[in-house]
Amino acid sequence: MAENINNVILSLENIEAGYYERIVLKNIKIELKKDEIVLLIGPNGAGKSTLLKVIAGVLRPWKGKLTFGDKEINEFSPAKRAKIGISYFMQGAEVFPDLTVKENLEVAGLSLDKKRFSEKINEIFQLFPDLDKIKDKRAGLLSGGERHRLALSMVFIKEPKLVLFDEPSAGLSPIFVSELLEKIKIMKENLKATILMVEQNVKEGMKISDRVYLMKDGEIVKESTPDEIERENLLERLFFGQNIF
Repeated sequence: MAENINNVILSLENIEAGYYERIVLKNIKIELKKDEIVLLIGPNGAGKSTLLKVIAGVLRPWKGKLTFGDKEINEFSPAKRAKIGISYFMQGAEVFPDLTVKENLEVAGLSLDKKRFSEKINEIFQLFPDLDKIKDKRAGLLSGGERHRLALSMVFIKEPKLVLFDEPSAGLSPIFVSELLEKIKIMKENLKATILMVEQNVKEGMKISDRVYLMKDGEIVKESTPDEIERENLLERLFFGQNIF
């Protein structure tokens, strides 16, 4: 995939989208660069999950342009976007319950040759030793935390260029949230991939993020960094309706 001189792998220009006649996203402009983690923050109803759906191809935009590398992808189906390197991790940590842990990983890694698949399996089991211990266990019998780790591994075994995470820690107890997010960071570094993430545990999400887009009422109201957000108290100002400029 070709990349431009600024290392931008995804750009959205003037995106508008919604459901039926209700507009949700208004004039969205963002850029994502290679090998970074970007967090979307905003109140409920700000349009964060809708934005991920547009990028994943689940929802078609009404207007605007999406470019991935050197390709305009507005007309690409979700399957075609997955094929060129865009993975979408939705709430719920979907796995195949009747297959074992290893069989789930085999299904996710079908595009890899035998040697590369073996290498990726070893990487995953080094990162998640507990999955190695239960590799012959049916996924439907896993605990919530085990299921999340398996679903996360199934995303990264595909070697995506861009991963869209919609609430990756949803349903996890607080003790597992920081661990899961740290594993996401490690996997990103191993792959040199880019991550765009919506995370309900905002402060934990900021710990692993390079940049942040703040959203409100379907618009990007500010691009920032975790340090600036802490320094300028931007979260409280965003969520309590104060001016953040």
